[in-house]
Amino acid sequence: MNKTKSLWIFSGILIFINIIVYAFRLGGEQFLTIFSDSLPVICSFISSACLFMAFRAFKKTDSSKIAWFMIFLGITLEAVAEMLYSILEIGYKMDMNVNYPSIADYFWCGGYIPLFIGLVMMLWNYKNSGLPMGSAKLYLIMVVILLIFIPLVSWYLFLPILQDTETDALSKFFYLFYPIADILVVIPAVILMYITSLFGSGSISRPWKYLSIGFICFTLADLIFSYLSWQEMYGSGNFIDLAWHSGYLLIGLAALYQFSLIKSFEKEALK
Repeated sequence: MNKTKSLWIFSGILIFINIIVYAFRLGGEQFLTIFSDSLPVICSFISSACLFMAFRAFKKTDSSKIAWFMIFLGITLEAVAEMLYSILEIGYKMDMNVNYPSIADYFWCGGYIPLFIGLVMMLWNYKNSGLPMGSAKLYLIMVVILLIFIPLVSWYLFLPILQDTETDALSKFFYLFYPIADILVVIPAVILMYITSLFGSGSISRPWKYLSIGFICFTLADLIFSYLSWQEMYGSGNFIDLAWHSGYLLIGLAALYQFSLIKSFEKEALK
């Protein structure tokens, strides 16, 4: 059984267990806290390990290898953040709503910088390669969707948070940072998914398809989290965690598909 198929099976089992535990609140509140804090650590480090495999698979140090390294670095910082969060909540029994933002949030925010750089580097590579960039009409549709989506999010989420006199400035920054950073990361990821889809539905487009869906999962989760956390309604066992867990695993799968793609090119070159 190859690595990609194994991760698909493992991911399916993990998400199924996740749903059952959350739906039936198995093990009580203490177990639920440990479970909901441990699962993202597992998923994020799996994703980081897969990304490292994809990065190492490149023999030549070029912009593509550096771009994948930046994505690996970003997810690794996210994994460190997940671990710190679980240590603070489980080990030190801190109330993470009261102690928001924590040191973990600085690592989460820091992870977005290499993620964005890596995706923009890859997009720049495609733009300069002379390969087809797709239909201008589709890009126009994307712009229209963003012009509708961003004002709606700003009106219903960003503006109320900014106007909240009971929330301090630092907390406001983090509440707003996550969804904004997610949107900035999703845009180049979705464009890359579209560009590579022009080559067909095969192995070339598959890594970017799962990478994009993974980042979209993060965006949805962070938008909902920012609202719930601001309203002090977020707690262990919230179903939005599934979006984060799935996002990490999908990014890990994207990396394994990229790893397989590189290996297949190497085999073809040897023939």
